Amino acid sequence: MVQGNFVVLGCGLMGSSIAYDLLQSSTASKVTVVDASLERLKALQFRASKRSGTDPTTGSTVKLTEKLEIVELDIVKKKEDLQKLLPKYDIAVGALPHDIAAEAIMTAVEAGVDFVDLIYSWRLEKTNPIDTKARQSGVTVIPACGLAPGLTNILAKYAADQMEEIDSVKILVGGIPEVPKQPLNYKVVFSIDSVIEEYVRDALAIRDGKRTLLPALSEVEELEFQDLPDQKFEAFITDGLSTLPETMKRVKEMEEKTIRWSGHAQQIKLLMDLGLFSDRPVNLKTTGARVSPRALISTLLDKKLAMHQGDKDMTLLRVSVQGRKKKGDRATRLHRYEMIDHFDSETQTTSMARTTAYPCSIVAQMVAEGKITEKGLIPPELAIKDDRFDEFISRLERKGLVIKEGEFLAG
Repeated sequence: MVQGNFVVLGCGLMGSSIAYDLLQSSTASKVTVVDASLERLKALQFRASKRSGTDPTTGSTVKLTEKLEIVELDIVKKKEDLQKLLPKYDIAVGALPHDIAAEAIMTAVEAGVDFVDLIYSWRLEKTNPIDTKARQSGVTVIPACGLAPGLTNILAKYAADQMEEIDSVKILVGGIPEVPKQPLNYKVVFSIDSVIEEYVRDALAIRDGKRTLLPALSEVEELEFQDLPDQKFEAFITDGLSTLPETMKRVKEMEEKTIRWSGHAQQIKLLMDLGLFSDRPVNLKTTGARVSPRALISTLLDKKLAMHQGDKDMTLLRVSVQGRKKKGDRATRLHRYEMIDHFDSETQTTSMARTTAYPCSIVAQMVAEGKITEKGLIPPELAIKDDRFDEFISRLERKGLVIKEGEFLAG
């Protein structure tokens, strides 16, 4: 059994969930979690003290804290300390805010440490400084390896690889409360700032074989899931394709949409039309103070939509790829993956944390085990392919993430 020392950068909801999963794996001999907040680190340590994992050497049950180390470090203010820390580990996992992810990845690459990241957003380019340096240093970097992008990309690409002609790729995914409640029929299951960014950023899509930018929240469609009878959802355009337009060529139509309870998009559009998502500061009539509407609404929504004791979330996913097995076939096939995941009451883990953290953790373990060996920036859909795909799906299933697969004649 290949074992490795892991370091997780970031101890928020996703970072702590990744750490828990690594601590319970037989691949990790040690897991160090780095964060600027000692309070978050101590909370992780306390929760870990009540859970057990597997000793990688003996296979016996051990307390998670026996493999856990915490390090209080502000990696923005003390980059030099991170540079000294990283070479001690075999692989790093990033669960950091968008604005510092790229710098953390480059720091790891310069230290010669493989890196798997949750959110680093990038497009495949002819030249990318991280890709260039990683190839030169013999380092593997797998970015955007969470739920979406990440798992969705892996499923879409694998389905497409079973066909020679692809007509369309459609990704529908979203995390929502199990029971819709006003306002907005939504609960924050990750960063509210990231949610707002999804609603305001134009989305890359493929239409008639050409790249195009579509406004977020557009093309709203009604949606149902057979396993959730009499429940109505909607899906609307968001920017989540990541590298798929580059790794999947000659596709006529491609889009990603976010799933919410019905009516959500209209409510968000109202807030947008009122200017509440604008970054431009305005003067308050009462005090004359200048405030950003977006900063204000972000603060208010973060409190109003926060998950509380007793709240439960669920994650809905549907990835559909339509095309033909062989060129010239008359029969058009629809290959579909579907997943409905729920809040884990036993461990008090949100579905969004499960579905985002587990793909990232599994890929990081496969890198550490030497099962993913490509160097440079490797999109998740190119890292998890062929026999690796079956193992990846099997590991997800062992964690309770069950993805149903079906293929049909397209009507």
